[in-house]
Amino acid sequence: MCSQKPESTSSSSFPNLSDGQELTELENSMVNIIRVFHSYSNEHCKLRRKHLKELINKQMSTFVKQVQDTQTLDVIFKDLDANHDREIDFSEFAALIAMVTSACHTSFHEAQ
Repeated sequence: MCSQKPESTSSSSFPNLSDGQELTELENSMVNIIRVFHSYSNEHCKLRRKHLKELINKQMSTFVKQVQDTQTLDVIFKDLDANHDREIDFSEFAALIAMVTSACHTSFHEAQ
């Protein structure tokens, strides 16, 4: 399943794409989200608590205040872990991306 992590950020090496097929800007962004998730997830395609913290702090630090305290991380993790398995799968991670993106969209409009 997820035992092989994507190594390249090039969309041309994304599985199941025909040679020479060009992705749209949005599709490239989606591929990058998948690649970032895989670079932090374990062999079961899930993020443990420490990996979620690392991903947020390294990949989302401009949009999300760095998670320093345990209580904040606990709240984020609990809110995301919809199936209560103490790991964050890609669907749960996608919910985080959607929430942060929506909040940024609102902030950008308020700043104008």
